[in-house]
Amino acid sequence: MAPSLAATSRLGDTIGGGLAATAVLLLAAVLRLHDLDADAFWKNELFSMVWIRHPVDFLLGEGARIETNPPLYFLLLKGWTALFGTSEFAARMPSLLAGVAAVGLTMRLGRELAGPAIGLLAGLLLAITPVQIIFAHEARAYALLPVFALLAMLGANRLLRAAEAAPGLPPISAPLLFAVGCAGLMHSHATGVFAVTALGLATLVGLAGAAAPRPALLRLIGAGAFAVLLAAPVLLAMAAQSGSANIGWMPKFGLDTPVIVNRYLLVGPMVRTDLGEEGSRVELLSEMALGTVTALTLILMSLREIRAGRPRALLVVFPLLFVTLLALVSLARPVLIPRVALWVSVPICLAAAMVLTGRLAWWLRAAAGMLLAACIAVGLWNNVAAPAQHKPDWRALLAAQPPGIAGPVLVAGPHAGPLGIAFYADGPIVRKLHHWTPDPTLPATTADRLERTTSGATPVDTAAIGDLIAAGQRVVLYLDDDDEILIGRHLEAQPWFAAARRGTLPGLLLFEW
Repeated sequence: MAPSLAATSRLGDTIGGGLAATAVLLLAAVLRLHDLDADAFWKNELFSMVWIRHPVDFLLGEGARIETNPPLYFLLLKGWTALFGTSEFAARMPSLLAGVAAVGLTMRLGRELAGPAIGLLAGLLLAITPVQIIFAHEARAYALLPVFALLAMLGANRLLRAAEAAPGLPPISAPLLFAVGCAGLMHSHATGVFAVTALGLATLVGLAGAAAPRPALLRLIGAGAFAVLLAAPVLLAMAAQSGSANIGWMPKFGLDTPVIVNRYLLVGPMVRTDLGEEGSRVELLSEMALGTVTALTLILMSLREIRAGRPRALLVVFPLLFVTLLALVSLARPVLIPRVALWVSVPICLAAAMVLTGRLAWWLRAAAGMLLAACIAVGLWNNVAAPAQHKPDWRALLAAQPPGIAGPVLVAGPHAGPLGIAFYADGPIVRKLHHWTPDPTLPATTADRLERTTSGATPVDTAAIGDLIAAGQRVVLYLDDDDEILIGRHLEAQPWFAAARRGTLPGLLLFEW
């Protein structure tokens, strides 16, 4: 018997949708594979690569108590590199795979929330979001955050969907996904507890208008309790580390913080360095304005367009609650830095897909689309199409130094650190490695101690650098972008500084005597 026209149409839609989803996933993979190993490891990645040299029992025990980042990612990276090696390509591959998985899960959540078209568009937007591409190139835990946030959001969505229907228990997949996602968020980063709190509150908001909220509420409470139980070691460690020097570097919360976060998420973290100092400054200010206008536009349009309980709770209330919680906490103890909100790209892309295909006037949707397209285009220009090597080029720095006893004394800036040289160099250079500590009274972080013990670098203060120069030593001081503020504070007042020969390498500023 021939299949009906309706069945044939459904089959065609399924095949077409599957091909489109596959194309989106391939695009996400290609963009994330581009220049994956072009840059050397930077400071935070080097910390990951050295930290995983510790045994598993240390990572789960003493290491979990002294390092503010939970051990889950380090354990995954340790196992992965044991199989595939410690090259830049191999070490960054788990983050790439997580980034592609987040695109697939976004399509699934979008389909469950509002249909396959919304899922495809949201997945496409996440696939080309610059900040997501950048963090797929990082041997750090942040790429895990969108994956676990999506699992938790899928669980919350199914709990809410069951509450909208006839009374009865939600499917077991709902609380299971919610619990696994929430526990994963807390095991991936210390700020995961705020994301979990915000999601729980947002789900309660969604349940408030449901037809049969009680069964879903009971399963939500049970899933939340199970997630807290799974994450108990991380929560205890986080409480003990609330005053740790490891997070003392975070900038204070100010009125500009939301602007910085918007620009980071919507445009991307990188600023081109090939435009000159003035050009880069103008570009950064322009991007901050563009990100702020785009964020406000999407928020206002989302509030008008997304009125249903489930989508509004997950795509509007959830991210806004998270940012609000972090902002309030940051008034007392700064914790809101842009990369901890990496997973917020997911609700942004889903909300944007609903706005762009919604019922608002065409010119409003066109305006939102042009703003979002401008953010993505500028971000891809900065982060993907720009010349590679935004990160310090340790190999080029080493290649410029003569080997052997006649080689220079290499002095690492406080933030640039000695790990890059120690990781990529051989013995003679490492033996002449120093680490500049402008203010030795400041408490050392875990990363500081690891850099010194692993690299064997000799700590030197500003006066000691002058002593090396006065003794006729050839000295090369290298700084990164975060160190540049120290030039005016500590170096320009030194009589020997004016004699320095200046140079640059990707990600590094050099002073040579």
